[in-house]
Order: sequence, then structure tokens, then C-alpha cells
Amino acid sequence: MPYRRSRWILLALFPLVLVAFWPGYFGVMRTASFAFHAHGLAATAWLVLVAVQLWSIHARRVRLHRAAGLLTFVVVPLFAAGSLLAMRDNALLSAAKADPFHAAFGMRLDLVDLVAVTTLVTLVAVALRHRRRVGLHAGAMVATVLLALPPVLARLLTGPLIGLGGLSFVSAFSTSFHMAQLCAAALALLLARGESRAPMLAVAAMHIGSQLLFETLGRTAAWEAALMTLAAVPPLPLGLVGLVLAVAALGFGWARGGRGRAFLVRPSRPSPQL
Repeated sequence: MPYRRSRWILLALFPLVLVAFWPGYFGVMRTASFAFHAHGLAATAWLVLVAVQLWSIHARRVRLHRAAGLLTFVVVPLFAAGSLLAMRDNALLSAAKADPFHAAFGMRLDLVDLVAVTTLVTLVAVALRHRRRVGLHAGAMVATVLLALPPVLARLLTGPLIGLGGLSFVSAFSTSFHMAQLCAAALALLLARGESRAPMLAVAAMHIGSQLLFETLGRTAAWEAALMTLAAVPPLPLGLVGLVLAVAALGFGWARGGRGRAFLVRPSRPSPQL
């Protein structure tokens, strides 16, 4: 089975997530908005779910693996809905220039987040469609974890760049953002072997493309206007849009995969054993 050691690497990611998002979320959970709770908790639940799926299939707990797989239809739509709500809150904070971070980066990061959540839903739909091809299925699922690396690394690197590099906050975060995206893209390229090649190459391209969007479209008045239009939508219908679109995408992927027992797979080319 591919990615035999990835569950341990994924578990090591959780403390980094806690440290990276402590100032902006975990440390202020009592005062955080519902949107940030929905986004943060659903994102954490997704990482836990992927870890459980990796462990269960390698431990030959096939029933647990399938049960965890069904939770995909709950966690991913909730994450999509929470992401749109968090984007809405970010847009409002950015428009109000509530703090230096949102004033400088809020709207640009919303564009990056929109691309990331779309990519995640697409990858999970691909994993569901190809659930009988172990290499491709596992590669698509593990590729979703790489989407979490840039937000974590960017926040962890910003402080040292300010303290040791003497950069301003704006310069430090911008630099750390690009460094984090490049690191995630490089890791995806490293894992782009065998049946995992397609999803990993897609994620690498997404990380590179996100840097370009961050510096180009994300700075434009057209994107700001589009984002403020989204922010004008009330939270409930906006969340429902994300929920319905994600359910539709996952349902399409599942239906296209056909019937029969999952994980009775065709012979596949070797995939990374990470």
C-alpha cells in the first residue's frame, strides 16, 4: 500500500497547525466568529479523517476505512461551507482595515483560499471516483494534505523573518507566503510518481498558480468588487451554496466510480511509499 509512513508525518503536522494558528484562532476561540469556527474545525476534522483513513487501510481495518470514507460526505461539504463563510468575514475585515494583516493581505488570501478549497473538493471527488485504484485514490487524498502546508508554514516563518531578517510585517509575511507555496509545490513534485503523479502535479501547479494570483488578480479592483459582492450575501445562503456544490461534486465522483467493492483494485504502478 502506498504512503505507509504518511500517517505519522500527518500526525506530526497537528502540533505545527496548533502553533501556527494559535494567535489567529486556537488562542482566541472564545471570541472567534462562527465562520472561523466552521472553517477551522472542519479543516482540522479533515486532517484527522485523512490520518484515520491512512492508518485504517494500512492496518487492514477495511470496515473502519470505509466508514471514515463515508464521513467525507459530511466533513468536506462542511469545510467548503465554512471556507466561504471565512472568506466573507475576511473580506469584511479587509474592507474595514481592521488590522494590518487583513488590510494588506485579506482579499488576496481570499483568492488563494478559493482556489485551494476548489482544489480540495476536486481532489476528493477524484479519489472517490477512482476508489478502486489504490495509487491514484491514495495520491489524491494525500495531495489534499499538501494544501494545508502553505498557511501553516507561512505563519511559522513570518516571525523569524521579522526577528532575524529585520523585515517589516508586510514584507515578512509576503516572503513567507511565497516560500511556503514553493515548499509545498516542491514536496508535491517529489511525490509525483506512479499513479500519484496526476494529483500531485495538479497540486504543485495550484501552488505555483496561487503565487501568481496572489500578486496579480488578488490586487485588482475587479477581484475586490467580486469579493465584496460575495460578502454582501447573508451567511446562511452563502454557506448552503458551498455545502450543495461540494455534495454535488462528491456525489458525481462517487457515481462515476461505479458499483462494487472498493479497494478490490486493478494492478497499479508503484507509488511513493512516504
